[in-house]
Amino acid sequence: MKIGLFGLFGCGNSGNDASLEAMVLFLRRACPDAELTCICPAPDVVRQGLGVDAIASNPPIYGSRLGLAFDRVLLHIPRRVAGILHAFLLVRTFDIIIVPGTGFLDDFSDTPFGWPFGVLKWLGSAWLARRKVLLVSIGAGPIRHWLSRFFMKAAARTASYRSYRDKASKTFMTKLGIDTRADEVYPDIVFSLPVPKQEKREHDPLTIGVGVMSYFGWAPAGDADATIYRPYLRKLDEFISWLLERGYNIRLLTGDGGDWKAIEDLKAEMIALHPDRVLSEERITAVRGSTLQDVMADIARTDVTVVTRYHNLVCSLKLSRPVVSLEYSTKNHALMADAGLDEFCQHVETFDVEALKAQFVWLIERRAELTDRIAVHDVELRRRLAVQEDILLDIIRGEAVRSRTQLQTATN
Repeated sequence: MKIGLFGLFGCGNSGNDASLEAMVLFLRRACPDAELTCICPAPDVVRQGLGVDAIASNPPIYGSRLGLAFDRVLLHIPRRVAGILHAFLLVRTFDIIIVPGTGFLDDFSDTPFGWPFGVLKWLGSAWLARRKVLLVSIGAGPIRHWLSRFFMKAAARTASYRSYRDKASKTFMTKLGIDTRADEVYPDIVFSLPVPKQEKREHDPLTIGVGVMSYFGWAPAGDADATIYRPYLRKLDEFISWLLERGYNIRLLTGDGGDWKAIEDLKAEMIALHPDRVLSEERITAVRGSTLQDVMADIARTDVTVVTRYHNLVCSLKLSRPVVSLEYSTKNHALMADAGLDEFCQHVETFDVEALKAQFVWLIERRAELTDRIAVHDVELRRRLAVQEDILLDIIRGEAVRSRTQLQTATN
């Protein structure tokens, strides 16, 4: 049984890579004889990180300068045709294609012929090759560009199994025109991952985890540095300064390789605005990590978090940390609402610092109650994921039997 795991993996996003890790752990446990191969933009990173075989989702670009210039003149049509042929030939070597989680169906910071076209290219090739496609606990929406919506809607229709990580994603796909009556909602598969060992935290002062994201708006960054990114950092500085004045320690959190630049920019902003303030490493710390396990280890050293990235939020809930979400997408709000924490949300582009302070004070006052509530919620998420794993196992076993039968028929 050959299973292809398709997605945007190995590109520095710890949440995406953790989704792949969760699926790999499940398949190795449930289908130990299955041959797993990841189809992604950075196969070398995946091989090294997870020890899983991997192939590139796009063929390498070769040719002379004249050939590359010719491709540009023809609007990259030759390269895209080569990519479609690459996908079709490779997808036929698999018995089944699984998309493990992630915000799979959105066009965040991308153009139609980036990720949206890549999704259609691979899933459309799988459909033409009559391979089953399983979309497992995926996120969907927003998809802002009409052509991106066309590509992703067509890709979604190729799947024989679809489940979403929140109700908002399923609602979005229904409004997009997809028949979702047979589709279910299950938690993000990252919730199935083990958590690091935690020491009991009973000390003063508290450590507050503050997630910092390189966020320039939903569309590909243009002049958003001035209109979105810089105001976001300045407001984080104002909030962190307020926390420091009240005696809290700060731990800055990331979730993507590109977020470290945002932390450096935030530190520069803090120095520029407060040149006389001296901060020891005990008061404000930041550790550069690369995996979601690194993120969880960071959050395990905090007591409360204020985050922007979706999987910073997932990790906070996995570790039963009361959390405020400065969200950039409906996926953050949907997860907070599911945990009964929707009163602790603001949008990253418009959040008010005074309102954030009030939310934080209310969070601290109810810390013990919210910690217990989140822990109970996490148990329920794991139970629901176990239900989906049983369904997936039945589908995979059925496909394995079908493949063996076809092979025996062809041999005879």
